[in-house]
Amino acid sequence: MVHLVLTLCLMAAQQQCMDERPLLEDMSVMACMMQGQQIAEEWLEDHPKWMLSRWRCEGNVPREVPS
Repeated sequence: MVHLVLTLCLMAAQQQCMDERPLLEDMSVMACMMQGQQIAEEWLEDHPKWMLSRWRCEGNVPREVPS
């Protein structure tokens, strides 16, 4: 299983960054690579205070459960 990981930073405080893993259907590496930028753009449209630092595709990494 492959996960898209967006590294996002606050526009007002660019040292405050986080990784976001959008909930998506199971993706292949190729689908993640081809759709990653589009998905990041859609996420940013809904979260205008954030900017994209980078994005990547990770394979076989368990999703973190928020505490």
